[in-house]
Amino acid sequence: MTEFQLTLKAMPPRLSRGALDRERLQREWDRVHDRCAIVVAAPAGFGKTTLLLQWRRLWMGSGALVAWLDADAEDEPERFTVALSHSLRMASGRAIDPTAQCTAVPGVEALTGLLSDIAMRGTPTVLMIDDAEALPEASVRSVLQYLLMNAPANLHVVVGTRVKLPLQVGELNAKGHYAALNAEDLRLRLEESMEVLERRLGNRLGADDRARLHEITEGWPIGLQLAISAIEQAPDVAAAARDLSARHGTVQDYFVETLLTRMPPGMVEFLARVAILDPLSVALCEAVTGEASAREMLEWLARETPMVMVGEHDDCMRLHPMARDFLLGRFEQLPREERDALHARAARWFADAERWHEAANHALAMGDLAHAQAWAAKSLWALSTSGQLTEAREWLERMPAAMLEGDAQLRLVAGSVLAFSDRNAEAQHFADTVIDDPSTQPHDRVVALRIAAGSASYADALDKIPPLLARWPRAAAPGAGILYSVARCNVEASLALQSGETAQARASLAEAAKHGDAGALRLAAALGRMLVGLTHLWDGDAAQAEATLRPALLRVEREEGRRSLAACLLAAVLAEALLRGDEVEAAQAMLANRVDVLERGGFPETLLCAYRSLAWIALSQGDERRALAVLDDLCMLAQRRGLPRLRLQSLAEQVRIHALHGRTETISHLLESMDALAPLFNAAPLQWYEPQYRLAIALAKSQAALVRHDIDDASVQLGIADTLARQLRRGHDMLTTKLLRAVVARQHDADHAVPLMAEALSLAHLMGNRRLLADAPAKAADLLDELRASNANRALRPVSHVFSRARVADRPGTSRTGLLTSKEAEIMHLLQKGMSNKQIARTLDVSGETVKWHLKNLFLKLSAGTRKHAVDRARMLGIVQ
Repeated sequence: MTEFQLTLKAMPPRLSRGALDRERLQREWDRVHDRCAIVVAAPAGFGKTTLLLQWRRLWMGSGALVAWLDADAEDEPERFTVALSHSLRMASGRAIDPTAQCTAVPGVEALTGLLSDIAMRGTPTVLMIDDAEALPEASVRSVLQYLLMNAPANLHVVVGTRVKLPLQVGELNAKGHYAALNAEDLRLRLEESMEVLERRLGNRLGADDRARLHEITEGWPIGLQLAISAIEQAPDVAAAARDLSARHGTVQDYFVETLLTRMPPGMVEFLARVAILDPLSVALCEAVTGEASAREMLEWLARETPMVMVGEHDDCMRLHPMARDFLLGRFEQLPREERDALHARAARWFADAERWHEAANHALAMGDLAHAQAWAAKSLWALSTSGQLTEAREWLERMPAAMLEGDAQLRLVAGSVLAFSDRNAEAQHFADTVIDDPSTQPHDRVVALRIAAGSASYADALDKIPPLLARWPRAAAPGAGILYSVARCNVEASLALQSGETAQARASLAEAAKHGDAGALRLAAALGRMLVGLTHLWDGDAAQAEATLRPALLRVEREEGRRSLAACLLAAVLAEALLRGDEVEAAQAMLANRVDVLERGGFPETLLCAYRSLAWIALSQGDERRALAVLDDLCMLAQRRGLPRLRLQSLAEQVRIHALHGRTETISHLLESMDALAPLFNAAPLQWYEPQYRLAIALAKSQAALVRHDIDDASVQLGIADTLARQLRRGHDMLTTKLLRAVVARQHDADHAVPLMAEALSLAHLMGNRRLLADAPAKAADLLDELRASNANRALRPVSHVFSRARVADRPGTSRTGLLTSKEAEIMHLLQKGMSNKQIARTLDVSGETVKWHLKNLFLKLSAGTRKHAVDRARMLGIVQ
């Protein structure tokens, strides 16, 4: 091999200018950079080389010598050793003695002297070997293995490979000298995908469409890049994103040119025939395709390509969504007879396994409507208890009325599906008929009680629930599963929550949680976890709500998908918790591409969390118009679903927004609309919410009085609100009233104004409510400045500083033009203070590269050439004071 060829192998590729600096993977470097051996193993397109190049930059920045080597199939042991030596010589700029003295391992005679020389120099040295999957097995087992086992303390070997290498690393791992990253570590998280899309496409693509692209690509980095390439030149990027297909254009070219052409004979045909299966298993693929080597083929695909992903169990696999879309195009090119035969074999296999939903889908695909309806009827129960209500409703719509009329048990199952839909009243009526029928068997009565209670909860008619609980046995009825006991606990917890008895609610939910979440308990268990999160939000403890909900959501997303009903319910509550903690971008990502699911199947409380959060997000981004539009949409949804409580809260939020701008006449009209709702809350079925109605009215009237400078009326209304908030134990409302009472006290020149403000901020900080001041009256900000200047309570200074930062970032005037994103506005304010890039990065807990990227966008949007010019332009545009 010539010197020139060796030099080419030792030259690292150029790092793409558009490569995303992923802070999560930079933190991973902090964790593993001192290990002797680091292996990064993932299929094509996961960004292994990009990661190695970024880490190379970090190591070089720390003063280490970094050598690079591109491996290939011709690197037999002797050549591989020569290439390693050459690479290290290029990195150090000095000749390295290749003499070997102490080993008899074939092909690695030169390594001992090489390692000795590295050790003697003492300089931290990193050897990066990319494309290691191409190495001959002999080179891996001899040269690379020897290198890892005998590396001196100052040598770190980093290996990038598409497949698992036959290395013995148990001893290294036991001693803490080994680290491994896989495809899951490299997979883009939602927030990372959204950042990439925002960088490339700006505001041409909304949050929902960005989240949808992340779901389609499932965090596969090259998949996201292909999707961007396919849509970025389109006149309507959002429409192109929604119509994105892997059956044409750049995405199809990638699959054909990069993946399919490299596959063994017969593999493409096998993939085309299993494209209709989701998920995949060896037995299923064998049954459908008749391919005896299905196991070996699936294992090869999972190992060598990004097209097949392995689940928690090795025998549970599935095709990547983009790959499946591409392959379905191939499947549709098969003769009709063959397609029907494949569907028929799949339907029979699923039916034999009593997986009725999948069996029905395949029967429907081949035109066998009779079997499809029969199997669908058997699937309804499993679909309804797992949260797949949309699929269940679709099957119900396909079933003939006679099929339901002739089967009482099927009607009960149908009722449990329709209870959470716009046919809610129909389910309620049917359940009441069964409950009141003296001849109804105990098991059927319990089923009907669950339907009736679910219908009442979905319709926000809690007044109907106590009579149902009185007839609902606490112990499971004969023949009834544990689901009905768990459902009863959830219903009791809902009542307790809305009465302010959060500790009692959590006790009921803890009792239900003892039964687990398997099988028919999946949706009920998710509802229980959602209710636990709501109890913490009710208490005002946003931090505890987040701690409760985040792990639950991660698990549900992993098992059921990001847009499953259970995941969306949990995400709605978690989004509000994140917002109260001032994590605006995280909350926006949490709700992206989920609101439509909530609108179809969400409970009133989750709808309220979602829409209120969307309005707060818009305000935080300086877009008041969008915030008010969101609240108008909530009013329309409330009218469509017959949920006056949602209309009440929408009106209350609108009052709060208009109060920030002193719009007295608009506020007066909104209060009239709120007052008009009083008769609804003074009678069944909404009487349960009457104290909450009076609390919302009192808070809204206190804000209106402050706008009118009627301090006496504000004091009266806040007294009423404070009493109700305490009775209901509404922690966040208690903090709000305390803050507003401090403002009123300052207007009266009362001595307790500053201490009251200090107490409100201290409690808010304790419970993770960092946005308490974000939408408070301007006089609250003045009072905060007074508190910060005071020497009365030094212990509260750090707390007041936290809130001052939140206040500066979120003041309505800070980005009132809507020109800047919330993060850009925050950086703009810190820039105005004269902070350096390093200080801004430390303040916002981001990398310096992220700060540079935001500054570049700021300069572009403001047509500025320097930092001072950018600040001057921001002042002129009213972005900063």
